[in-house]
Amino acid sequence: MRAIAVDHPGGRERLRLIEAPVPAPVAGEALISVAYAAANWGDVQKRQGIYPDPVEYPAILGAEVSGIVTAVGPDVRRLKIGARVAAICGPKMLGGYADYVALPAAYLLPLPAAIPLKTAATLPVATLTAYHLLHTAHGIRRGEVILVHAVAGAVGLALAQIASLAGATVIGTVGDGAKVRVPRRYGAARVIDRSSEDFVAAAMKFTNGRGVDLVIDSLGGDILPRSFDALCPYGRVINIGEAAGEPDFPVRKKLYERSTSLAGFELLHALPGSRTWRRGVNKVISLAASGRLKMPIAGIYPLVDCNYLHEAFERRGTVGKLLLEVDRSLR
Repeated sequence: MRAIAVDHPGGRERLRLIEAPVPAPVAGEALISVAYAAANWGDVQKRQGIYPDPVEYPAILGAEVSGIVTAVGPDVRRLKIGARVAAICGPKMLGGYADYVALPAAYLLPLPAAIPLKTAATLPVATLTAYHLLHTAHGIRRGEVILVHAVAGAVGLALAQIASLAGATVIGTVGDGAKVRVPRRYGAARVIDRSSEDFVAAAMKFTNGRGVDLVIDSLGGDILPRSFDALCPYGRVINIGEAAGEPDFPVRKKLYERSTSLAGFELLHALPGSRTWRRGVNKVISLAASGRLKMPIAGIYPLVDCNYLHEAFERRGTVGKLLLEVDRSLR
């Protein structure tokens, strides 16, 4: 089979199209014939060698896919050959940039006919992250005001929609004025361009000086410490990434200024296969099938052009998801 592998961390030149054996599903796994693979910022970090968790090289990149079940391992029941699915590529989130990927059956999202495979590839990581952030890690309440950094990204757009459906009000920030308009179409009541506005002042003005109930931060760097200044008393920051760099600040002192709190979030702590996990899968698939949860596709690239996809990702100018088309004949 074809696959995009990285032998050693580095730049885009490290992305190589290789021939690899088709993996055989072991107990508890399913083999997926991949139609589309979606790109995530974590793929870029893994290629560069800066991903927070250890990565063993050589590695086939790719954290999420859509496709068709072509084989199952022992002990896998209630999963038919030929089933249309989306999937997160196992606990290491690797292997999706390939013709086939074997992964635990618990990581699959069964698809209704209403969701095309192209659309399905955009859903697993972003929408389940958004759902579990709001409903499992936080416990969102109607009337809350939530500040979402990088709201034009896939997770940000999913957060804006799912939070709005729960009765919350979403303020978003973007780093480029060209990205302001799209999040408004996906539920953000106010979008702040950090390149021309102070997001703390804008958030305080929007809330009439009260501050927001929750900040969801995927940026880190110098954004994270300032996010506490936008909170109301007893408000909360949940950090989910460090796209702007690892923060270094005296967090303990910051927490006491408004009796606020800081938490982290990792999607797989929602325990794939558990009742909590299945509740999230059922909800996001239902919302997507009904058209109430959508994800724009910023671009689709052939598998052989993966380096161009990574180049587009690193320019940080995209809104929504970038996809690799692996097998367009699959339906």
